[in-house]
Amino acid sequence: MSRLLSLLLVTLLLLPTVVMAKPEQTQDANKLAERLKRLEPDEPKDIADPPFGQRAFPSKLKSPQELIRNGKQLPYKVLLDKPDWERPAYKSYWHSSVSGRWSYVPNRLHYAQHRLFTTPTAALSNYYDFVHNLGLSEELINVKSQPQDADRERFIGQIMVVVMQAKIEKVLTSGNQVVIVARPQINGVQALTVNKVDMKLDNPKEAVLFQLVTPESDEIDFSLY
Repeated sequence: MSRLLSLLLVTLLLLPTVVMAKPEQTQDANKLAERLKRLEPDEPKDIADPPFGQRAFPSKLKSPQELIRNGKQLPYKVLLDKPDWERPAYKSYWHSSVSGRWSYVPNRLHYAQHRLFTTPTAALSNYYDFVHNLGLSEELINVKSQPQDADRERFIGQIMVVVMQAKIEKVLTSGNQVVIVARPQINGVQALTVNKVDMKLDNPKEAVLFQLVTPESDEIDFSLY
């Protein structure tokens, strides 16, 4: 009987150390739970591309062939041209332990699937996320993307366009469409700016459809701005 009581006493003394986590362990568990929230949805579900909202297509659309034949040359400024740039599989700042701002896996898959990307240059927070999501923070950190000495309309209307793994030959526009004619490449990245002021939009309230196409008018990718 005394032996049984001794065993019970030892068990009771050890029990708190078994079931109670140390404060630092609780903190680590909470940090991991927060990182998991930044990585994936709370529940398993199918997610369409893109995994975030985007504007509707413009109501009037023409074929890329028609824009190549009859489109107007759209002025653009090249900010970055690195033909030997190799697209990274992963960047250190995408890791959930860094900030989690660019770690969400559906977003990472979206950016990995595309070669054409657009963003306004006037919205600095959006631009900051844009270059980090593309893995181009080092390449574009010292590049001045906003127009200098521009009026308000041109300042707000400027758009950055990034094309990966293709060599741009010309940029054409008609209505609410922009066609970027380029030849596919294994490597390379180009960043340029265009401006809505230089486009004759069918409807300024609708989105602008950017299309990346081959010289033969085969569509490679698109982006809605």
